[in-house]
Amino acid sequence: MELPKIFIGKGEVKGFLFNQVSSNKEAYIYKVDNKGVFYYEVFRRVKTPICIDFEKRIYSDTEFKEVYPKSKQFGISAWSFSSIEKATEKFNTLKSID
Repeated sequence: MELPKIFIGKGEVKGFLFNQVSSNKEAYIYKVDNKGVFYYEVFRRVKTPICIDFEKRIYSDTEFKEVYPKSKQFGISAWSFSSIEKATEKFNTLKSID
């Protein structure tokens, strides 16, 4: 399951508006609106198993969903840029070679 094109943040980014600018097999670019302050986040696609029983913490072996990176991932597999040009430059380095 891919990430939504547009969504409102929760938790650390509660109220931020995220709008997908670009995607490929390896990565995403999202434009982030934090109360009128705009920046771009580029990150590798990461899949995690879907939880099928929260109480017992049982996860699916066959169903996965993509997740937005947590703040600790920035600088490792996610990056933030003030311009779309710099974000696109990084995004292009993450493209898979077919």
